Amino acid sequence: MLLRINKLLDSIINFMATLGRIVIIVISLLIIVDIVSLKFFSYQFSWILEVSEYLLVLLTFLGVAWLLREDGHIKLDLLLNRLSEKNRTRMEIVNSCIGAIISLIITVYGFLTTWNLHLRDIKTETILEIPRSLLIIVIPIGFLFVFIQFIRNLLSAINKLKLKSEES
Repeated sequence: MLLRINKLLDSIINFMATLGRIVIIVISLLIIVDIVSLKFFSYQFSWILEVSEYLLVLLTFLGVAWLLREDGHIKLDLLLNRLSEKNRTRMEIVNSCIGAIISLIITVYGFLTTWNLHLRDIKTETILEIPRSLLIIVIPIGFLFVFIQFIRNLLSAINKLKLKSEES
């Protein structure tokens, strides 16, 4: 059962990362279209900059859980490499606990803020007038998967520490 849940979570995180890759391509194409239309037709699409900005936010929160799972975030390797493997694992546990708490707080408040914006029907004050709740919802969803990944990292580090203690 646990293996199936892990596979499902990995599939969701991989799907989000794939969507992030698609977003990068869309942003690139939008910018190319805008440059070409301005250069050759002296016409600029007023909405492309706005959409590109929204897509950059989307990109950030689609890929963050994948990056955490792949251990791609910046670390203090200089400090960590000086620790014993057991102490490094303990640092992973502390880091995962802190990260889980922070990401859970952001998730909860993100969903509350999104719901508040939805109830009040707040829209952007820009050309497209998009409901802000649609733009903000990606933040708590992204951090929900970051929270889940921190918990997975925590459980993995605890298991690693238990194995090391049994070997000693």
